[in-house]
Amino acid sequence: MPINYAWVLDEWDRFLMFSQRFKDDVIDGDTMRTVYRYVVSDDEITQQLSLVKLSLETVFEDWKWPYQGQSLVFQVKKMREEIQESIPLIARREEIDANLTPDAPGPLIAADDLHPWVWSAAQPHWESGNHRAAIHAAAVNVNSRLRKKLGRFDVSESKAVREAFSIEDPQPGRPRLRLCTPDDPDHFKSIHVGATNLGSGLFGAVRNPVAHLSDEDHDLPEQEALECLAAFSLFARWIDRAEVQEKPASEASGTPTPDAQE
Repeated sequence: MPINYAWVLDEWDRFLMFSQRFKDDVIDGDTMRTVYRYVVSDDEITQQLSLVKLSLETVFEDWKWPYQGQSLVFQVKKMREEIQESIPLIARREEIDANLTPDAPGPLIAADDLHPWVWSAAQPHWESGNHRAAIHAAAVNVNSRLRKKLGRFDVSESKAVREAFSIEDPQPGRPRLRLCTPDDPDHFKSIHVGATNLGSGLFGAVRNPVAHLSDEDHDLPEQEALECLAAFSLFARWIDRAEVQEKPASEASGTPTPDAQE
């Protein structure tokens, strides 16, 4: 059950009301003297003080009461100060949260949760601080896994990607990777053209610069390097889960037509 802040504020107000002091003249024999009394009895003050302590401990997780054992008058004085400081924190809590609560941190990319094809190749270089080498090693391993799954070691990186996710039917010696069935032609085309574009973009715009340009010509901050590994990890997952479709040579009829995307 959530805290009833309205009730808490009411009980704090009740304590402030109970703990008001007034002067009272009393006659002691032949002498009149002035004493200070609370609005209610000391017992009622003590009970309300205990309730207020409990509420403060509940509302503020780290709140402690360091005055236990002191006189009732001293404890009441300190509690009145405590409540006066705490009331605006509760009464205006929504306003305070809206203006002073920092944004919750977003999700983080954990390197060791990347696809094993990527992190197993990148880890030694990454841990030594060579982020460019980590990206290059990951790209090389993803490319090797792709060509191994296709059984195509006779094509370059970019052509292997185009061959793998071509929307053309498989041909003898030219299998395809399928991420979905062609039941919905538009969806089928969108998925496989997208996979082709992602893979080609990664090898062209990420792998090639780290392989061929110097550090001065291609500065790569750590965060961007990690994002590059994450992109290769996504592409690796697509390759890993894709089904291979092949056409046996016995089914060939005539000369295979070139892929539309080549």
